[in-house]
Amino acid sequence: MKKHLSIVAAAALAVAGMAWNVQAQDTTTNQPNAAERAADKTGNALERAADKTGDALKTAGEKTKDAVSGNTSSKEEIHDVLAQVAEAGMTKKGLNDMAERFVDADRNRLGQNKDALKNAELDGLVAQLEQDWKTKYGHEFDIKDEDKVYDGFAMLTEGEITKGSAQQAGAKVEADTSRNPDGSVKADVKVDNNTGVDAPKANTDGQTAADKNLNDAGRNIATVTIPASHGLPEVKVPLIHEAGGWKIDIPDSLTADKLRDNVKNALNMCKEHKDQWPADENEAFRGVSHKILAAIMDQPLDQAQKASDQQPATPAPAANPQ
Repeated sequence: MKKHLSIVAAAALAVAGMAWNVQAQDTTTNQPNAAERAADKTGNALERAADKTGDALKTAGEKTKDAVSGNTSSKEEIHDVLAQVAEAGMTKKGLNDMAERFVDADRNRLGQNKDALKNAELDGLVAQLEQDWKTKYGHEFDIKDEDKVYDGFAMLTEGEITKGSAQQAGAKVEADTSRNPDGSVKADVKVDNNTGVDAPKANTDGQTAADKNLNDAGRNIATVTIPASHGLPEVKVPLIHEAGGWKIDIPDSLTADKLRDNVKNALNMCKEHKDQWPADENEAFRGVSHKILAAIMDQPLDQAQKASDQQPATPAPAANPQ
C-alpha cells in the first residue's frame, strides 16, 4: 500500500515538474514577442512624432510663404470689396451701391445728399463704356476672379488698432471735458470704449456705431497699396472691419458732389484711352480699378497732376520801382 502511494506521489511530482517546465518554456518563448511589441510601439510613436513634426514644419512654411507673398486671412474678402467698388463705378446709378462699401461714418455723410450721387451725364458715360467694353472683350464689365486680378497688384497689410494708436494717428475720438476738484480741465478720452468689432453698441442718437467706435482698440484694420502704374500715382486705401465686413474709409473731405465728379473724371480718362486698353482683360480690370480707387480716395488721376499739385506756388513778380 505504501509502495503504491509512493509511486502515485512520484508520478504527481513528475507531472507537476513537466507543467512548470512547459510554462517556463512558454514564458521564455514569449519574451522575444514582448520585446518585439515594445519595439513596434516605439517605432510607431516615433513615426507619429515625425509625421506631426513634418506637418508642423509644412504649416509653418506655408504661413511664411503666405506672409512673404502678401496673402492674409482677409485677402479674399478685401479683394471682393475692391472689385465691387470698381463694378459699381462702371454701372449706371451705381454710386449708391458704391457708398455701401464705405464705413458707416462716410455712408452717413454721403447719405445727407443722396441726390448728388444721381447724375444723367455720368449714367450716359457709363452706358458708352459698357458698350465699348463689350466690343473689346465680348461681355460686360464683371470681375469674376478677384484674386487673379488683384494678387500681386493690390498689396495688403493687416493690423489692429491698439490703445493710443488712434491718438497717435491723429484720428477722431470722443472726449468728455469736465473739471478736476482744483478747477483744472480734465479730459477723459474714450479710446478704450471697445464694444467689440462685430458687436457695436445700440444706435441711440441717429449716428451708427462705427461713428462712435471707429477707432476702438482691438478693431481690425487693413491697408491696400496700389503701386504707381497705368499712368497713375500710388494709391493707399484704408479699410476697417465693421459688423457687415470690411469697409473702405474714404477721406472725410469727400462730399457726395466730389465723389460723383471724381468718378466721372476717372471714367472719362478710361474713355479717352480706350484705344490703349490691353488685350489682357485682367490688366484692363486693374487699370479701371486703379482709377476708381484713386477717385474715391480723392487722389490725382495722373502723375503730371500729382507733380503739379506738389509744386510750390509761383511767386508774383516784384513791381518795378518807379
